[in-house]
Amino acid sequence: MSSLAGHALTGFTAYLCSTGNTGARPRWAAAPFVFLAACPDLDYLAVWLLGYGAQPRVTHSLLFAVVAAVVVHRVAKTVGSGLRFRWLLLASLSHPLLDLLVGAHPVPLFWPVQPGVSVRGVLPSAGAPSLGNLYLWRNLLIELGVLLPIYAALVAMARGWAWRRWRLWALCSAPIWAAFVAWSVSLSR
Repeated sequence: MSSLAGHALTGFTAYLCSTGNTGARPRWAAAPFVFLAACPDLDYLAVWLLGYGAQPRVTHSLLFAVVAAVVVHRVAKTVGSGLRFRWLLLASLSHPLLDLLVGAHPVPLFWPVQPGVSVRGVLPSAGAPSLGNLYLWRNLLIELGVLLPIYAALVAMARGWAWRRWRLWALCSAPIWAAFVAWSVSLSR
């Protein structure tokens, strides 16, 4: 699985993309995006509190992502937030897709039709969630090195920035990004 920090960053990126050129959205509006990006791991509460571990983890399916985005959109609509569904859906879909890119375990993307999908991992696993776990910190660094440039480019495009405005940054960061991807792919799974 990808790290909680990676999922939160993805949700925040969807929030930044949703603001478009104006950037005029209150900071609290980031909460639904971050919630949706991290929401599939709420099933860990059942594991930790009740000792219940469902397999497959249906919270990591595309069906769950769509339902969660619809529910959050409806709730947001009742408070008049004006959050766009497509960005909420992107935040919600990001979690199972990032976990799929880790490649450590099959992800039940198409549940209930298909039990699990596996691909070769390009992101490191989060490892055991312990502050003393050096692999957790190494993998978080790699994950950020892989994802941050992509997210920055998505925000630039969503905000309508001209390619000439951010191309130098993109060209300079591309070799660093490629080094992080190569490091991540070289890790044992």
